[in-house]
Amino acid sequence: MKTQSCFRRLLLTASLFPATLSADMGNHEQWPLSYWYVGGEVGYYMIEQDDDRTGPLPDFWRPGFQVGRRFNRYLSSQLQFGQADRTLRDSEQEVEHSQLSIQTRLHGNGINLFTTHPYLGLGYARHELTTDARDPIEENMVLVELGVQRLLGQHLMLDIGYRHLVDTGDNFTDRHPFIALNYRLGQRYPEPPAPAAKPAPPPAPAPWQDSDGDGVEDRKDKCPDTPRGAKVDAEGCPIMLTESVNITLDIEFAFNSTEVPARYLADIGKITTVMVEYPGSPLMLEGHTDSVGSTAYNQSLSQDRADAVKRVLVRHFQIDPARIRTIGMGESQPIADNATEAGRARNRRVEAIIEASREVMEQR
Repeated sequence: MKTQSCFRRLLLTASLFPATLSADMGNHEQWPLSYWYVGGEVGYYMIEQDDDRTGPLPDFWRPGFQVGRRFNRYLSSQLQFGQADRTLRDSEQEVEHSQLSIQTRLHGNGINLFTTHPYLGLGYARHELTTDARDPIEENMVLVELGVQRLLGQHLMLDIGYRHLVDTGDNFTDRHPFIALNYRLGQRYPEPPAPAAKPAPPPAPAPWQDSDGDGVEDRKDKCPDTPRGAKVDAEGCPIMLTESVNITLDIEFAFNSTEVPARYLADIGKITTVMVEYPGSPLMLEGHTDSVGSTAYNQSLSQDRADAVKRVLVRHFQIDPARIRTIGMGESQPIADNATEAGRARNRRVEAIIEASREVMEQR
């Protein structure tokens, strides 16, 4: 019951600290990386057992003063001195209690508990009880502490915690809940990130400029590299027209022959060039004969002549055979008189026909 009572008194005292501060103080300030601090502390000191050398000493409130250093986000150290006078329960004798301690604290960087930041501390304390009637009693104690801290404005810092002290000789323990108010000095904050460099604004165009000479102002021209002389639309882009490409090649054969004459290889190569330039365009090969012989024979002969030219394109010029169609027309489509030798020679032929289209710029 005594412990619960002292905790209630400590919490009541803690609630009065923020109320006395100015209205603009809060915990929203960024935590410094390092700083010094000085401050005062008040705590309720509870002794586990009475010492035979001093008599029954009741629990008491004890003020203290401290100076500390926060080295970085994780580590700090504090030197503290506290002193209080107390009257023994069974007499009017005064007892002076003093304690010098040093603590090292490990802070939970990035941990936020209801706007406070926790820490764990370890330390050493030199404990002394002095009376007028007896020699001073000196004790060495190891302490462990748990606490939380909260920033109050630019310089103030609230510290609430609990210390557990163990005597290294007799192994008895003291308990010490406390509240402290510290003033921070020499604070160092993280360097703010360098602002991103703003890109230089693009140079303003001349009031009216037409770099490619197409009649459309540069700031409105969506196609700034239009070739000279091309006809353009309102946005400066060339007007494209679809142009058909038709190439016909006649290859004449000897009488009753399907062998492609060597003199036509160069002309066949021209057909190949067009097929490479327009890879989606098909090629039609039409075979023809003169009127000598039967109609059925001439039909077969004309087909063989068309197939012979196809083989030249595939073997010598590596054209995809799927792009080539062949058809035999027989003697049905003469282009010269079959009554003469010269006319019949012209009719023994293969015609290569390719149809392609491409887009060209319309010229002004």
